[in-house]
Amino acid sequence: MVKSLYNPKAILIDGNSLAYRAFYALPDTMKNSEGIVTNAIYGFTSMILKLVEEKPDYIAVAFDRKEPTFRHIKYKEYKGTRDKAPPTLHPQFPYIKELVEDLNIPIYELVGFEADDLIGTLAKKAEKEGFEVEIVTGDSDALQLVTEKIKVMTTRKGISDIVIYDEKAVEERYGLKPNQLIDFKALKGDTSDNVPGMPGIGDKTAAELLKKYHTLDNLLAHAKDIEKPKLRETLLNEQEKAHLSKMLVTIITDVPLETDFTSTQTPDWEKVIKFFERMEFKTLINKYKEHQTPNLFDKVETKRKEISKFNFKLIDNDNHYQNLIHKLKECESFAFDTETDSLNTFKANLIGISFSIDESEAFYLPFGHKVEPASEPCLPVGTARGSKSINRGVQPQVNIKMALTALKPIFEDKTKLKIGHNLKYDVEVMKKYDIEVSSPYFDTMVAAYLIDPTIGRYSLKKVGAQYLGRTEMINFDELGSEGNFATVPIDVAKDYACSDADVTRGLKEVFEKTLKSENMEDVFNKIEMPLLDVLIKMEETGVFIDAKYLKKLSQEIELAMKDLERHIFAICGEVFNLNSPKQLAVVLFEKLKLPIIKKTKTGASTDAEVLEELSGQFEIAEKLLEYRGLNKLKSTYVDTLPELINKETGRVHANFNQTITATGRLSSSNPNMQNIPVKSELGKRVREAFVPQNKGYKIIAADYSQIELRVLAHLSQDEKFIEAFKLDEDIHTATAADIFNVPLDKVTKEMRSSAKTVNFGIIYGISGFGLAKSLKIKRTEAEQFIEKYFKRYPGIKAFIEKTIKDAKDTGFVTTMLGRKRPLPDINSPNQGMRGFAERTAINTPVQGTAADMIKLAMVNIHRKCQMSSVKCQMILQVHDELVFEVPNSEVDKVKKIIQDEMQNALKLSVPLKIDIGVGENWAEAK
Repeated sequence: MVKSLYNPKAILIDGNSLAYRAFYALPDTMKNSEGIVTNAIYGFTSMILKLVEEKPDYIAVAFDRKEPTFRHIKYKEYKGTRDKAPPTLHPQFPYIKELVEDLNIPIYELVGFEADDLIGTLAKKAEKEGFEVEIVTGDSDALQLVTEKIKVMTTRKGISDIVIYDEKAVEERYGLKPNQLIDFKALKGDTSDNVPGMPGIGDKTAAELLKKYHTLDNLLAHAKDIEKPKLRETLLNEQEKAHLSKMLVTIITDVPLETDFTSTQTPDWEKVIKFFERMEFKTLINKYKEHQTPNLFDKVETKRKEISKFNFKLIDNDNHYQNLIHKLKECESFAFDTETDSLNTFKANLIGISFSIDESEAFYLPFGHKVEPASEPCLPVGTARGSKSINRGVQPQVNIKMALTALKPIFEDKTKLKIGHNLKYDVEVMKKYDIEVSSPYFDTMVAAYLIDPTIGRYSLKKVGAQYLGRTEMINFDELGSEGNFATVPIDVAKDYACSDADVTRGLKEVFEKTLKSENMEDVFNKIEMPLLDVLIKMEETGVFIDAKYLKKLSQEIELAMKDLERHIFAICGEVFNLNSPKQLAVVLFEKLKLPIIKKTKTGASTDAEVLEELSGQFEIAEKLLEYRGLNKLKSTYVDTLPELINKETGRVHANFNQTITATGRLSSSNPNMQNIPVKSELGKRVREAFVPQNKGYKIIAADYSQIELRVLAHLSQDEKFIEAFKLDEDIHTATAADIFNVPLDKVTKEMRSSAKTVNFGIIYGISGFGLAKSLKIKRTEAEQFIEKYFKRYPGIKAFIEKTIKDAKDTGFVTTMLGRKRPLPDINSPNQGMRGFAERTAINTPVQGTAADMIKLAMVNIHRKCQMSSVKCQMILQVHDELVFEVPNSEVDKVKKIIQDEMQNALKLSVPLKIDIGVGENWAEAK
């Protein structure tokens, strides 16, 4: 029990609900200069800060997870009519959670349960502990939790129209007590969550029945006494639906959660302000900058006392410098870490480099610190004390040109192992200074990812604490450098940088043994580390974008959108905001009386799925889809890509990431090249902007054809599946012929499309329910499709069953080359968690092997091109496709290299088919 002279207050927030409200309250045209859409982030942040300012005794945020909950398991159609999240909302959630963490507010998420269940559990626990509880949500479901001590604060419109419900307010609105709302919804159902309820019973009837009979159980027990025949028949015959609905709408209040209502929750204002700066929330920066704590010094000094037990040396004279160079020349391997003034390698300037060769020993070479001395000043190499060349206004440091001249042959020595954490960045920085850091490499970030590809973030501080217990490491945001390492005092920089190098070296020792014991040495040494050189070169090269073409395309799209706007307004007979779902719903369903396909909590849905269904009958729906397609293309690609062109190179330099996806696939960012549309005509127009920078060059695009299905054929060893590929049959047509019992030449386009959905769905563990939804057919028909599929391809069924069994026995799955993915939930008693793990077990060996294959192809093509001395540049990797910029004179030679290396990257039981095209631009080469 919390002991206090007053009733302490707990605020519990439904994170998903608040984020959705924020998203729809503000335009999704809000972006920062990085291109991050920020409307939901800003709205959520503003709201949660108001709650923090109330200084509650406890505050927590709960989020839904993407995995199915126990409700979906009991009733697969639960929330089946919900709209998908808007595409610009989902990417904002990681930033929202980052803000919550920076505020030191605990986040609750649990597979198998909804945020409502976690909030309900926390609310009841807090109530028992003597708290006054306030639940913040946009969802009326939480009203069932209202008691004397639990209130619900809900937002009706946007994030500013707030209503607080206590017991009295609930009764005034519904005429029922809060605990009767469960039975109320069980009777009337809930269209937004697809809860069936009892047919024909609406709000008014449900409320009247509960006023008289008080509970659902009592009502059903007296169903025969109901006077109205139709209502009586419903209550007698549909009781199963009522009980199911009650289970679906009842918030669980005993979820097993660990809670500590006494923990301190002081926001880390340094991190919060940094977050505002990155998101470019100027209003919030000005409002909350007074909270920044100027005394980070104490926190850093506490850590530095721990760091002082290590042998970390500042290179501050010639003897120290010569000793370091000697050690580096003699050693077989060394860890290093660059310190710079920017995360952008094209803008970054070297401020210093740290090295670690032996255990608990590290060295720091300072080059570019712009601060007054914090301790004994260090000297430029070769400069005597008292020399007139020393600028007394700035602390003298190592002469960067002389130092890098001595370090160049050491970094370029092909016999020495270079160790780093996110080594790609350090190598790219050194390239700016004419130092080609040569392999062999050992990247501890990539090693940590291989060992456990599911944890998401692999920062050096996190991994160092996890594997080495090194909690004394100084975080960058604790340096108080305003994002610029050049302003950090040199003695503090020494402790910070040397810790990084020393921990990186220590992690290498641990990870090397782990990779060996887990049989992942080959994946690391033959795929991931050689790939570093390929990615470094790709990022350095970048892609050339025809900005003039995109500007012209943007103008064309703008005119086309205006024409569509006028056309749509003419059909509707009024002008309204086309980007407002609410206004659009009023026009479509109230004024034009179009049929409502599905509903959400905010009313009739106007999402793409609805418009597609209506487009066959109504011109307005067709035109709206066209308008949305143009709008998305323009905002996401046409107008954004030119802004990312580097002024010095004239090219766009994306980052290619090895440690993001759990299956081993590469991802890209700034920009995300993986999301450029592939099949649509609009996507083709965007790809036309990707052209060679110089005359006399062509674009070559090479794509693995149906690579995942070919991998599945090999892994399953299914005879018919293998035979189809060997005969070069169209696998989708062959599958359709068998499923629909027709000859190959009688397979229609629609049949082939259905078979294609089944073929690819099998890889992702699709269920009868999922297939039915995808094909818009009955579930029984979908299940028959799957049954026929497995009858035709029994080897695939056997492969799936064996893969799941092996995963249950070992707790993981592997690719052909040994890449592992842990599956901690594969034996979970929770059916939803277990089902998700089983689907992952099926997909990972297939998709992961395909990912390994294209990585091997990239490494081999890069190596072969270097050996052949061709001027070919690999510029993009997108899923199963590679894109190159090649001189006209070398096109045939390079095509042969690409064909050979992609086909022979990995031997399968079926032939690998490579589609290669050449053109003046990427679209033409597809």
